[in-house]
Amino acid sequence: MRLFTHHALQTPAAKPLNDWLTKAGPVSALMQTARQLASLEAEVLSLLPPGMRAGIAVAGVKTDTRGPQAEQTLLLLAAHGAAAARVRQVVPTLLSRLQQRGSQVTAIRVRVQPEVGRADWDVGPVERKPRTANIPSNGLQSMDALARSLPESPLKDALQTLLSRHR
Repeated sequence: MRLFTHHALQTPAAKPLNDWLTKAGPVSALMQTARQLASLEAEVLSLLPPGMRAGIAVAGVKTDTRGPQAEQTLLLLAAHGAAAARVRQVVPTLLSRLQQRGSQVTAIRVRVQPEVGRADWDVGPVERKPRTANIPSNGLQSMDALARSLPESPLKDALQTLLSRHR
């Protein structure tokens, strides 16, 4: 088997990707925003109780400049409604702790955003057990007698179909 190696990896002038990303124009702004969100998410998760951390993620910070002061709203995404309800209960405490740590966030909003590709959810069809005949023999005999006594009708056809399935 032949191994291929990129020529940039063979030269001493090769630089790590992070160096390039931090120095490039529009990409550097994106990287800076991503780092800020990652540190904000780590800070938020450290302030939440351990049981709440699993279903919460930071979506971003929205800046609203329409009012006299710019408001920064932190948007949190919850995996399900129960997680969102639990986090909404601690939003005032979470906001005050973030502001004590020097964050510029002035409000927190929580939205439900289920994760589509979660492995622990059942995504396939539900397997159903085949039904077993629970009609006793005397019941089948009574339904057979009823079906014979009925005139030609949809009810008689339905009874005959039912009887044929249970015999």
